[in-house]
Amino acid sequence: MNLLKRIEDKFEEYLAAILLSFMTIFIFFQVLSRFVFDMPLAWSEEAARFIFVWTIYISAALAVKKREHISVEVGIMFLKGKAKKAAHIFADLIFLAFTFFLLKDGIYLVQHLGSNRQLSPAIGLPMNVVYMIIPLGYGLMMVRLIQRIVIDVKRINDSDGE
Repeated sequence: MNLLKRIEDKFEEYLAAILLSFMTIFIFFQVLSRFVFDMPLAWSEEAARFIFVWTIYISAALAVKKREHISVEVGIMFLKGKAKKAAHIFADLIFLAFTFFLLKDGIYLVQHLGSNRQLSPAIGLPMNVVYMIIPLGYGLMMVRLIQRIVIDVKRINDSDGE
């Protein structure tokens, strides 16, 4: 059970670290093959680019989990106690609706690319696999937002209205 809790707590960190490691390795081999062996690899730059995009979406979910996304707090900073917590929940609900629409459109995009059978030029990877990170990333963001909302609602119910 402890392992599952650790994975749930650190999933985005572990995945981002693994992706960044692969991206670094691919770029290193690209530089090595280009400048040392004078035979550039066609696939490594494309793979590094795709991994970079995947890392961005995973990191965005991590930012949701840690409440580090940019937000406007001008009105919220004047609130106190339960009103402030309720305003944060309301903002998270708006963010949740936004991620839902992007998840839905991301699924449509992946299905559309799958029906077109478009391949990436250097690797030959189906583009719907590359774009799969859009629904996966927004789905993970939705899960983290729902977790945050549930925790915040419990805190409002447990607090005495500070």
